[in-house]
Amino acid sequence: MRTALAAISCLAAVILAIVPTQAGSDRPPVLVELYTSQGCYSCPPADHLLGRLAEEGEVVALAFHVTYWDRLGWPDPFGTAAGTNRQYQYGRTISNGRVYTPQLVVNGQVHEVGSNEQRVRAAVRAAQKESQPAAPILRWLPNNRLEVKLPAAAEAAGATIWLARYDKRRETEILRGENGGKRLAYHQIVREQRSLGVFDGEARTLQTDVAPGEGSGWGVAVVVQERGPRRVWGAAALAAPKPDA
Repeated sequence: MRTALAAISCLAAVILAIVPTQAGSDRPPVLVELYTSQGCYSCPPADHLLGRLAEEGEVVALAFHVTYWDRLGWPDPFGTAAGTNRQYQYGRTISNGRVYTPQLVVNGQVHEVGSNEQRVRAAVRAAQKESQPAAPILRWLPNNRLEVKLPAAAEAAGATIWLARYDKRRETEILRGENGGKRLAYHQIVREQRSLGVFDGEARTLQTDVAPGEGSGWGVAVVVQERGPRRVWGAAALAAPKPDA
């Protein structure tokens, strides 16, 4: 009987270890960036995982679609040179000059294969233990104007403040290439990224206009990140404003 109880206890421990953390935790949000491509046959599981992470609400999830697999026969309609260049920068700072898809970067410091859920969730849990002293607070003002409040955080002085506008979910009928003949869903797709300046470490409030996406199926993220890019000092996301906002 004791042996059976011990086995049940061990099984319960394993289940608790792999069950996703539910939304509503007071832990700081973690930036999760997926580098993916519609021309990559091994990317769909990672794209799906990113969507689930976004739904769980404890990370700021962004997908950057790269362009270097377009040569395989299907140009990714969401691919951008900016996203590709950003991944190459991570190649220099955290992955020994190597880039791949699906590559997932957590808080600008570690990378994992984006379809390896166990390792991805472990990296997120580890990053959640770190302080996020410059986490922004976002609020919509009238006419798609975004207010960004930043706390004082001397350790983050010199970091870049950047904004991304993303589509929450889009589906694509893929006609050619490694995923040809499939209809696949993509999540948190970065459609615009731009700098909001350099953080001086002092509490401050910024405002910026945001070009709206389609309907209400979009959102914005603001990130405070060490140049390189390297460590993320704070990140936040906000859904599209309501029509009467």
